[in-house]
Amino acid sequence: MTQSPNPEINPRIIVASIAGMSLLLVFNFLTNQTFSDNPFLVLGTAFAILLFAGVHLLPSVRPHVSKAASLYAYHWILCFVLIFIVPTLSYFLYIWVLLIYLTYFSYKAKGVVYSAIALWAALVMGVQYQDNGLTVSSFSKIVPQYILLLIVSLVLTQLVFSNVRKRNDMETKVDQVERERKRLLGLINTMYDPVITTDGKGFILAYNAAALNLLDTHMTLTGKHIRNILKLKDAKGNNVDILHELEGTMNIQRRKDLVLPVGPADHISLDLSISTIMGASLFSKKEGYTLLLRDITKEKSLDEEKDLFISEVSHELRTPITIAEGELSMGMLLVDKPKPAMDEIKESVTKAHSQVVFLADMVNDLTALSRAERSDKKMEIQTFKVSDIIKDVEQLYTAQAAKKGLYFKTSVDPKIDTISTNKLYFKEIMQNFVTNAIKYTQQGGITVAVRTEGPDDIVVAVTDTGNGIAKSEQSKVFDKFWRSEDSLTRSTNGTGLGLFITAKLARHIHGELSLDSELKKGSTFSLKVPKILQNEDLK
Repeated sequence: MTQSPNPEINPRIIVASIAGMSLLLVFNFLTNQTFSDNPFLVLGTAFAILLFAGVHLLPSVRPHVSKAASLYAYHWILCFVLIFIVPTLSYFLYIWVLLIYLTYFSYKAKGVVYSAIALWAALVMGVQYQDNGLTVSSFSKIVPQYILLLIVSLVLTQLVFSNVRKRNDMETKVDQVERERKRLLGLINTMYDPVITTDGKGFILAYNAAALNLLDTHMTLTGKHIRNILKLKDAKGNNVDILHELEGTMNIQRRKDLVLPVGPADHISLDLSISTIMGASLFSKKEGYTLLLRDITKEKSLDEEKDLFISEVSHELRTPITIAEGELSMGMLLVDKPKPAMDEIKESVTKAHSQVVFLADMVNDLTALSRAERSDKKMEIQTFKVSDIIKDVEQLYTAQAAKKGLYFKTSVDPKIDTISTNKLYFKEIMQNFVTNAIKYTQQGGITVAVRTEGPDDIVVAVTDTGNGIAKSEQSKVFDKFWRSEDSLTRSTNGTGLGLFITAKLARHIHGELSLDSELKKGSTFSLKVPKILQNEDLK
């Protein structure tokens, strides 16, 4: 016999039917409706049936009883009852509907055939025994009952199993949908960008971990309204109704001008893409929305910084170019005079030359800035003597300081021998410090001192006796294009990039910059760097 895909029969159904049959036997006997009037036979059979039902529930017995054996036993019990205990054509006959159901449940069509054969045998033997022989009249009663019973059994069985199949199909589809939902959620969670899906009314259905990170929350978003989660503003600070944006999206919409406030004075710039989820029908309404968010705060900041940088460079270049062009034009006019004044021509050319030198310095500074802006993970680390770098700096700038009447002194702690870092960046930082010191010092001089600080670091300090920097301005000295408002400092040409570049280079070699300054007394710029910079530190 071929088993069905789901062969398990609920034992409670069987026990209830058997127990019910035994109780009906007792009731029929008490009301004189049984064929046999022998109390021992009737009541003994009822007791035996109850005992059989109780034993069937015992866990120690049930696993050892096969389905086939159980079904054979049920058929024999009912056959015995229909032949010897109750009238064969009584309502007990319709208990056979349950047997046909059970056999179909376990063995499909073959089980129904066997059960139908057993039913026919029970009817024939029962009528023959109870009517003392099988007549045409009794046979005519058996056939309609038999056909009716089979029809009722088959119809009910098909109805039951049709519903079972539909339920199983529905459960299969639900399982498939659930698996797809989990697969989709797994895919969404692997995405780097935040994703939120909502229903047609804006209530959140799903989201990924990146969305929680963006919103800086650990609470569950499912079931919450998108309006309460994404309180957005546009670039002008006006509130944006996100639900209105969703409802206004036909297919796909993208906005890059939105911000998400995250504090009293802070926000996240967002690139928001909205796509609608439509039903399968051509005229279906929107069933929901998918929101893809991307944090573009850094990109916006870089764009703004780039625009500001271009604006500032243009402004800084305009003045020297204008002055140089004006002085050269003046020199050309003076040359064309009948009696050129050489002193005036020389003065104009000198002024133009100074502006060209300034432009050359700015180009050099911009080149150095480009190098400093790079995150160079392959930066070369060299081991060298600090005293050699100090000697190079001393030879390079002593004459320049002497030309302004300034002294230039250097000192290196004898305990310091070699350090391991990027030699080019280290030397360029020192040169920027010294160049600045000479430029803004009118009398006195410059001192370069190198000392140890702790077991792992050295400090290079460049001290001048120049103009000094006001306390209110010291926090800005490493900003791009910053120039002091002090009149003495303003009188000296400068690009405002030197210390900004210095700060960039210092970060590359894990250096720390500091400033100690007082107006009219001078300044000390210091660089603290590790004696040994490891390659791992650059990653």
